[in-house]
Amino acid sequence: MDKLSPLKYKNYIWQVNPATYKINFEKNTAVHHYPYTNINEVDDMGMKPREVSGTGEFIGKGAYDEFKKLATAFYNTGPGTLIHPIWQIQQAIFNKLEVEQEPTPNYVKYSFSFIEHIPDNVVEEFDKGMFILNDTNTEGEPIDKYAKKESKVETKTHTVKKGECLSLIAKKYNKPWRDIADKNSLKNPNLIQAGQKLII
Repeated sequence: MDKLSPLKYKNYIWQVNPATYKINFEKNTAVHHYPYTNINEVDDMGMKPREVSGTGEFIGKGAYDEFKKLATAFYNTGPGTLIHPIWQIQQAIFNKLEVEQEPTPNYVKYSFSFIEHIPDNVVEEFDKGMFILNDTNTEGEPIDKYAKKESKVETKTHTVKKGECLSLIAKKYNKPWRDIADKNSLKNPNLIQAGQKLII
């Protein structure tokens, strides 16, 4: 079996890769309740930053000195490039480093975690649906790049039919009902009338 490439963060390179790795994917969600109804709607608000965590050991002569080098990387503030042998998270913040038991000069057991870092200006563009994150290039190599998607701004309208409610209209267009309510300045989303034109 091929040996995995070493884990790297900023200028620190693990001489021995951590023993365990875990990556966490989680979404932001919000539950909205329609007033005066029994209807609840769950909105998918996009991905949270990914988290890579795990445990490792430094064993043998100079083990504690090696841990101190790792601690120096931890105390170095700001995001840095993380090159993981399995998962590619390009920019990350080293947010946790813990000693799991009393260290000795020849043995240190530790746990760690990194949180994916996305610059604020890119987060804003993500929210607008204008950017996608590319993890690898055409050769399968990791890249640190945010690629802009081509997008066309189109204004859609919907004419309310008898018996329709805002929730059903939102589901038809795969939109959160709150977005439609905000675009149309609806003070009460339950009060829409047949023939009314809504901006989607």
